[in-house]
Amino acid sequence: MAAVTALRETALLVNTARGLVLLAMALALEVGVSRRILDPVFFSSPSQIYTAFVTMFQSGTLQRHVWITFYEVALGFATGAILGTFCGLLLSRLRLVARIVVPFFMMVYGLPSIVLAPLFILWFGIGVMSKVAISVYVIFFSVFIAVYMGALYTDQELIDAVRVMGASRRQLFFKVILPATAPQIYAALKLGIGLALIGAIAGEFIAARAGLGYMIFFATGTLDTPTVYLGIIILALFSVILQEGVNLLGRALVRWKFYDEK
Repeated sequence: MAAVTALRETALLVNTARGLVLLAMALALEVGVSRRILDPVFFSSPSQIYTAFVTMFQSGTLQRHVWITFYEVALGFATGAILGTFCGLLLSRLRLVARIVVPFFMMVYGLPSIVLAPLFILWFGIGVMSKVAISVYVIFFSVFIAVYMGALYTDQELIDAVRVMGASRRQLFFKVILPATAPQIYAALKLGIGLALIGAIAGEFIAARAGLGYMIFFATGTLDTPTVYLGIIILALFSVILQEGVNLLGRALVRWKFYDEK
């Protein structure tokens, strides 16, 4: 009980400190911009950002940009994560096929997503699906590599011991290999959610009609600094929300030893 109380007190202290840091940064920006210590072309005050938020929210354009980016990231992340996990687990069992296919995967993985983004836009157009395709691309390989390597190097002594006890291939996979690979799956998803966001925004920067990336890019071109900062703040909140969603999934994947420092 004392340990739980201590953890709660520590969490309260940490969260309070975080809040104070954010407040200090906001006050510094407000004072710096209002007194022209900071150039308003490059910096924006919280009050200006709030005004931009209210204006765009009332017109409905902000909700549209947020929803499109969220849809792109969520669909791209889910599709890429499922495909990457499935292929990683499958090829870790099909060693001969893996020796043929994996080098090609690694070759494609080495190509920067920003280089392939125009190709995806050429294939799928400037709409939502091209951004989803970019997100799937960056997610798939990061998840695949982590899962494949985790499943490939599962403790061989443990596998042999379970085989000696008469476990079938199905039991071996679901009782040993999959649980042993779960931490790698969680780590890959934790990394992948940020990559999915990067992929979608990169695609919106190149060619889009809507989305937070498009909003930021357009505002930058018109020197609308408050809108640029508003888009960045929303993306930061996006990242936090999505990371928390992955944390909840992590508690289900590795519930026997999951922990996450808050």
